[in-house]
Amino acid sequence: MPVSVRRMRREEARRFLEIHHESVRGLAARDYPPSVIDAWAPLPVTDDALRRFLRNHDNEIRLVAERGGDAVGIGALVVANAELRACYVLPTVTRRGVGSAIVAEIERIAREHRLDHLQLESSVTAEPFYAALGYRVEGRGELRIAVGVSMRAIGMRKALIATAT
Repeated sequence: MPVSVRRMRREEARRFLEIHHESVRGLAARDYPPSVIDAWAPLPVTDDALRRFLRNHDNEIRLVAERGGDAVGIGALVVANAELRACYVLPTVTRRGVGSAIVAEIERIAREHRLDHLQLESSVTAEPFYAALGYRVEGRGELRIAVGVSMRAIGMRKALIATAT
């Protein structure tokens, strides 16, 4: 079944957050303790969390991936930081091309904005996925996700424009 990736519509904001939470809780829980999972993907998705998300203070370009008309993945790009901010898929669609389609669209948009590279902070869980798409490890460390809560993270980068050798 083909995957289509498009810009998120405002009325899909709650579903965007729900997909993020389902992905984190279903895929990353094997690599991180419950305290990290709870800070990274707090439940339930509250109206206050939805309002904060919709403010979009970093001017994220937010994407939704669909398969068979159902939203099954999300992505986000922060052009000002050349940052691939998010790529999350539902646990039921892993390894079916959804994440790759999201990243391909993020990279297309980045090139459209004349970015020569993308960088990201990957979870331990997603590192092999990004590596398979050509992202290279720049460093390993901790990412603060809430007051008193940090998670192991991997800084990664990919050149979008081929350099002459």
